Amino acid sequence: MTLSLAGRYSEKVLLISGLSADGRAELYKFVDFAAGLVHETRVPVDELRDRQLDVIKDGLAGTELPYGHTAPEQLLGYFMHPHEFVQTTAGDIVVSFKQAPYVRVLGSREERLWPAPEKLDYGRMLSSTNCETAPGVVGLTAVASADRFARYRGGADLIGCELLTYEPATGVERRVDAVRPFIRDTLHQLQYSPAGYHVGVDMGLEADVAAAGFRDAPGTPFDVDAYARAPFPRSGFFVRDERTGTTTTHVPQTSCAAHAEIDPVDPAVFYVSCHNISKWRNNVVVHGPGALEKYRWSPRGVTRLGRFTDPGFLRVTSQALFERDGETFIAVPAFPNAFYLLDSDLNVVRRTVLFEDEVPEPPFVCAKNTPAPLYLAVAEDTRHAFLTGASELFVVDLDDCTLVDRVRFCEPGSFLATAHVDLVARSAAVRRLVQGAADERAA
Repeated sequence: MTLSLAGRYSEKVLLISGLSADGRAELYKFVDFAAGLVHETRVPVDELRDRQLDVIKDGLAGTELPYGHTAPEQLLGYFMHPHEFVQTTAGDIVVSFKQAPYVRVLGSREERLWPAPEKLDYGRMLSSTNCETAPGVVGLTAVASADRFARYRGGADLIGCELLTYEPATGVERRVDAVRPFIRDTLHQLQYSPAGYHVGVDMGLEADVAAAGFRDAPGTPFDVDAYARAPFPRSGFFVRDERTGTTTTHVPQTSCAAHAEIDPVDPAVFYVSCHNISKWRNNVVVHGPGALEKYRWSPRGVTRLGRFTDPGFLRVTSQALFERDGETFIAVPAFPNAFYLLDSDLNVVRRTVLFEDEVPEPPFVCAKNTPAPLYLAVAEDTRHAFLTGASELFVVDLDDCTLVDRVRFCEPGSFLATAHVDLVARSAAVRRLVQGAADERAA
């Protein structure tokens, strides 16, 4: 696909991933700013779908399905959706999924699963967003599938996890530690700070509809106001001191804590975003404004330093921290049409409305396939931010937070769901994937 861009913007390539509209393939789109092209790699997952469906049916047999679903097939997209990725020092791209027992490695010679398909253990689920803890070493966590399904069936016991490392070059997995139960939903993101600690965040997407007696008969209009009156428990995060092995858990003030980012200037500081969204059937429900909380880690413990929220700070699915002139800034898109730039003390530097749109009053259901930018990455020179949604790419000039470009990168509706984006270096793996897509297009 050709892009009519006003500028070159980055020497790197923007990777946009997701699940195809029919749920039968992982899609990886590489936005090449220099060439003005989008290259696509498609990885079929039919066999994995069949295996995952059997696991869901076994795990939830004879019980009401979570999130108001009425058929096990409706959960497949949530389990198998590519969520985020990390490019290793060697240039490989390691992709994580929502609740899968594997990661996808996009390497210089091939795409492969780890563990290999014949060795997959569906008795565990890996974390949705991972990190490189050392060159060539990916940090991730695993939870027991039985524990996750028990909570899906209405069990009250919280879930623990195991902290692991994986080396893509050798396939070696190592157990680092066990984290005591604190998870309500899924371990959504793991981060590692060079200051010597891990942060792992539980993304709590389930409102307690049973406690509220909420019923939603199939075929009837969804009563979002009645649904939003159900209690919405807050999810939390753990922090582990690498030197002592001490782990503590914490709960922010706003529901659906999901992502953590390490401060690029002061690695003892990290930020946790709270989306304040839940999942009901195939809907994302916004309960109210999201929040961003700032914390400081030290060997003595974790201290909360500040919190930002705003009536227009809605959904806040993604944030990017970057350094300019020795100072930290935070870029955050807000549903459906806003862009926030904050300083390290969580003061608003600028708030920009990117395009005209009606801003719903919470609680509301997010409309699908809209232009709303949900995910972002920041250029290596920190001049531009790249924001993506279901089908459009927005480019924001970070000098004054103005919109300088807006183009379509795919046909609306071609993704069942998109995922977090980032810039990737033109490694051997990326060159292979881009060239392979170009050759296929030419053929």
